Amino acid sequence: MTAFWIVIAALLVLASLALILPLWRGEGRQSISRSALNKQLYRQRLLEIGEEREQGILAEESESLVELQRSLLDDIPDVEQSARGGKSLTWIPGVLVLVVVSLGLYYKLGAWQEVSRWQDASSRLGELSNRILVERDSNVTEQDLLDFTLGLRTRLKEEPSDYRGWLLLGRLTLDGNDPEMAREALERAYSLAPQKAMVAVPYAQALMMTGEEARADQLLQAAIAQDPANIEARSVHAFMALQKEDFQTALVRWRAMLPLLEQGSTRHAMVERSIEYAEQQLKQRGMAATQSKQAQTQVLAVKEGEFPLHITLAPGIQLPEDAHLFVFAVIPNGPPMPIAVKRIPGPQLPLTLSLGDGDAMMQGSKLAAHPELQFKARLSRGGNVMNKEGAFEGVSVTVSTNAIPTAPIDIRIDHAL
Repeated sequence: MTAFWIVIAALLVLASLALILPLWRGEGRQSISRSALNKQLYRQRLLEIGEEREQGILAEESESLVELQRSLLDDIPDVEQSARGGKSLTWIPGVLVLVVVSLGLYYKLGAWQEVSRWQDASSRLGELSNRILVERDSNVTEQDLLDFTLGLRTRLKEEPSDYRGWLLLGRLTLDGNDPEMAREALERAYSLAPQKAMVAVPYAQALMMTGEEARADQLLQAAIAQDPANIEARSVHAFMALQKEDFQTALVRWRAMLPLLEQGSTRHAMVERSIEYAEQQLKQRGMAATQSKQAQTQVLAVKEGEFPLHITLAPGIQLPEDAHLFVFAVIPNGPPMPIAVKRIPGPQLPLTLSLGDGDAMMQGSKLAAHPELQFKARLSRGGNVMNKEGAFEGVSVTVSTNAIPTAPIDIRIDHAL
């Protein structure tokens, strides 16, 4: 804060000098001009007296000369006094007005209160951090949270590689309903974090709030594939489907989540209520919720070597005429030739199925023999998988084959070929 006021004082001094110097120079020029003018008038009058003497007009030349010299001497004291006294003090009121007006305008229109609050928040960062994060003080006010966020942003400006700080800032701004700042902070944390799964869920929430649902869905699917017991990721993933009013998908995701929760816990009861709500919505819309229950039973009873898949259509995409669904597994970043394929004529989407060793292109081939797999679903006309006219496709996240997931792997058919 001291440096700030030093800068203000320096600016006022510069502005004052800009006001004073022209006044001094003007007064100096004025004094020189007056002295020169007096001399010029004196010489001119001497010439006139000489001409009058020659013409015989002037009666008393000596008296005229004495009078002329006396008038010149009458002007000399003013000029000398100005020279002796130096520059006048007329600049003082101007400088006073400049200082008063500048400080008054800054007080009225400036951001000095915000600067003061910023300095105060930075100095209290340690205290606020202890109250909010360690003690969890119930007396913490909304202003305390705002000050803590401001102080944290200042520290991150000085230490930009602290991913935990960016993660904390992202969570705080998510709770404070500032999705843009939350997305920027969590994107920074995600890029710096040694374990991406630590940041994936809040980052996905921020992306959802800023309308980037496709990226959010990819992040959540990757987090669930890496850790099938990630409750937070599953919960947000189900909520994402609920936001789109895709109750069928939300129901599948909640049912897959339910066995992972402790019986009788608050979260278990909350998920049960969510399942009931989704079933009611499906019944009101004339859809059979029993189909989803059967699909869930199939998912939980998948055989060894089979991967459960849940295929949905993105909004705005219609089934083509004489539609056939092709589901196949490929090696990520590998050859386009599929390892296993399943063909379903006249599919009814959304659909839950499994793809396993029995669908392999080569007899005796094992899907688990590859460390990673990716699954694709393609809708084509007339049963020809190579026909790209009017065809649509969706791709899953990369899945590790070390542990076959019990929950279905989502594939959303969302783009045309």
